[in-house]
Amino acid sequence: MHEIKFDGYRIQIAVGGGQAVLRTRSGLDWTDRFPALAAQAATWPDGVIDGELCALDADHTPDFSALQAAISDGKTDSLVYFAFDLLFEGDEDLRAKPLSHRKARLQAYCDRVGKAGPNLRFVDHFASSGEAVLLSACRMDLEGVISKRLDAPYKAGRTVTWVKSKCRGRDEVVIGGWSSEGGSRLRSLLVGVKDKGGLRYMGRVGTGFSAALTKTLLPALKKAAADESPFAGKAAPKGGRDIHWLKPVLVAEIEHAGLTEAGSVRQASYKGLREDKAAREVTAQPQPPRPPRRRRRPRRLRRRAAARSWWPA
Repeated sequence: MHEIKFDGYRIQIAVGGGQAVLRTRSGLDWTDRFPALAAQAATWPDGVIDGELCALDADHTPDFSALQAAISDGKTDSLVYFAFDLLFEGDEDLRAKPLSHRKARLQAYCDRVGKAGPNLRFVDHFASSGEAVLLSACRMDLEGVISKRLDAPYKAGRTVTWVKSKCRGRDEVVIGGWSSEGGSRLRSLLVGVKDKGGLRYMGRVGTGFSAALTKTLLPALKKAAADESPFAGKAAPKGGRDIHWLKPVLVAEIEHAGLTEAGSVRQASYKGLREDKAAREVTAQPQPPRPPRRRRRPRRLRRRAAARSWWPA
């Protein structure tokens, strides 16, 4: 089955004894960051729900930059929690049950919550062609699709039972430095990913710095200041008067138009900081090998093959 991939923060909500705790995928307690959702969840039936916390734009589409701005301004009451899995219901551990069973239980759970959870929404799924679902998601300017096996039990982390398909280039990178104009004005981010030799340089991110996002980003950059470059390898950038190095601790989410032959991001735009993810987790993703180039056959053989009426395997 296929679910819409939401553009937000992965959050698990544990409800029990009239209290609710909100944790990130790395185990950070973010209950105090989202008081409205925590207060609502405290009234829900006991259980553990898995989902994505999002901010919606004017078209009711999840927007990660809007989520960053809402958190920065402390305006989180209208954030929406999209629930896609139920791990516990009461004292019953559902993780060994197949996903089809957990989704049915989750839908019933959300129905029980009803109006007591106006910020809670059940994530429905589609059993039709994954390609058709992905095309529809991309036409709606959504981030992509998550395809999951309905017979799979719940397992934390990446497994072979689900796969992510994106509509556009969207990745997490480590910020290793930034360039400025006029001494303090942010011009671009110098980013990379952890590799065997250290932090591998992947180019600059030069757009996406709205006033709301910069208000959170600049203090974080100055706090992580370092005297030396964290980048390693032949492609490591050189310093200069307008370059400010950082400790490799900040993770940014970026959108881009793909990678160059050298592995640098093209037309990259900043979307926000990923405070829920540690820099050590941002590693280089292996690139699929290029298919071998086929030798061209003589023109006489190509004409003969074109005249055949069968499809090659």
